Amino acid sequence: MTIIYRFRSMENLVHEHSELENQELVLSSPRYFNDPLEGYQDVFWEGDEVLWENLLRHYLLNLHQAAIVCALSEDDEALEEYAIDPKLTRSDLSTDKLRQQFDSICQSFFEERGFEKIPSSLASLPKPLKRNNLQQILSTIHNSALESVLEKMRTTGMVSGWPEATTSGDLETVDDLLVALSGAMDNGNEELLEPAASLVGPLESHMYLEQMVQTEAEQFELPHKKHHLLYKSFPSRYIREITTSLIHTNWHTLCFAKECASPPMWATYADEHRGAALMFRADCQTDESWGEITVNGRTGWNGTEPIFGDITASLHCVDYESPPPEVNFFRFLSTIPLPKLESAWHSTPDGKTSEIIDEIIEDQDAWREDLWDHFHSMSTRKLGQWEHEQEVRMVLPDLSGLEDSHRKVTYDISQLEGVVFGLRTKLEDRFEVMRIISENNQGIDSSPVDFYQMIFDGTEFKKVKLNIA
Repeated sequence: MTIIYRFRSMENLVHEHSELENQELVLSSPRYFNDPLEGYQDVFWEGDEVLWENLLRHYLLNLHQAAIVCALSEDDEALEEYAIDPKLTRSDLSTDKLRQQFDSICQSFFEERGFEKIPSSLASLPKPLKRNNLQQILSTIHNSALESVLEKMRTTGMVSGWPEATTSGDLETVDDLLVALSGAMDNGNEELLEPAASLVGPLESHMYLEQMVQTEAEQFELPHKKHHLLYKSFPSRYIREITTSLIHTNWHTLCFAKECASPPMWATYADEHRGAALMFRADCQTDESWGEITVNGRTGWNGTEPIFGDITASLHCVDYESPPPEVNFFRFLSTIPLPKLESAWHSTPDGKTSEIIDEIIEDQDAWREDLWDHFHSMSTRKLGQWEHEQEVRMVLPDLSGLEDSHRKVTYDISQLEGVVFGLRTKLEDRFEVMRIISENNQGIDSSPVDFYQMIFDGTEFKKVKLNIA
């Protein structure tokens, strides 16, 4: 047996959320982690002409979707949550009219505006393309893509009064950019490309805000957000969404720490030392993990009803040293059902097919093993600046795709070894914790819960046991 610590505020434990009374543990979604780089993968794009053409078609499809959402939405939250749908395919469009409009948009972009050769140029690059350089390319063609969308929507009256996107020079600029990228890759300078390209998005956003300030706008309102999304930030948003949603299924974590004597941990996760740290018993280390813990939560669905049961999951030490895993985007589109994957990504409307599907099908076991290796590395890695946390975590993949942003599981009171109070924990909060644990322990034949207090003895920040008897 080993002990792990979970830091919580009193607001979560005994006040508003009553986690201690309900014996609940809240699993977090990556979208709500305090580290925005949590789950980061070193994604690159390397594929044939079919894959690149379908990426651009998918970009146009989501840009079309975003323009529709902006035209119809009066809800700021809906704009943020639904403007981009990474799993959207042409077959998902609700009407024949929308499908025909999308086909017209693709024809306008590839044929009328002359971008039909860009997929071949992208496939011919001597080295894989990283995310910042892909964003630079998408930003270069974006105005032409957006105008292809808007001109078709204007003809049907879906939008009116929206400014035209300036498209002059887009094709020549992206051709020049691809030549420059190819030359840099041939000369072994591709590592210098990403840092420079990373500045494109922030600079464009800053220039947009400067223009707003100069026009003496008083607030950054929903119309401004719509304009910024469609005309400025869409390329970066698109890349972020597809890399987050299409490679791995959604996942949740339950986070613990190996120790409780880190002042920054109390400050960050226990309300500036006013909260507490719960001490849990966990099974000892195995060959594959740091240990195991058992919780009770949703394990599946029976029709429309959730099924609950015990979940025994491994605890993994967070890796603060290894670089993020490298993942070929085109090879690991694992969250898209195979029929949609084949029709929307591995083949084009004119009948061309990608060779990548044969490579995957040839050895699906190896492909699946690589996928889960990437997932484990991605979900248990943080930057070295977080090493003071000494974190161990349980990771639960959301294979059903039906989980909320925050998922709750419960634990048995017998797993609770003790409670550590912070330097500033109020007496009334300590009393409430002790009262709840006493009530939860009634009628249960289990070991008593020990109580500790963090102190500073002049030289050391440490915990001391309170119930000495």
